[in-house]
Amino acid sequence: MVLNGFSLFEPSTCARLDLDSFRDLRCFPEIMDTKDELEFTQMLKIIKVRHNNIVPIMALGVQQLKKSLDPKNNYEDLDEIQQFLDRFYMSRIGVRMLIG
Repeated sequence: MVLNGFSLFEPSTCARLDLDSFRDLRCFPEIMDTKDELEFTQMLKIIKVRHNNIVPIMALGVQQLKKSLDPKNNYEDLDEIQQFLDRFYMSRIGVRMLIG
């Protein structure tokens, strides 16, 4: 399944987006004037749009995980998954507030 050009079954979709964004930020030259500030702001807008589909991708991944689990089993790892998702979404909210 593909959502806006991203394969939902590709495990590295989120990591690839993060890496691309980090690389864009790291490679941006030192800001020296207003023109550079405008270009940096434009890059932040592009990064924000690039990450718009992360929440639906993660939600579909969780949905697929739930479908694949046997409801008769007691899965202890689900607490770790929930903790990961909590940290992931809190981090995402923080970043969106900073650049949005």
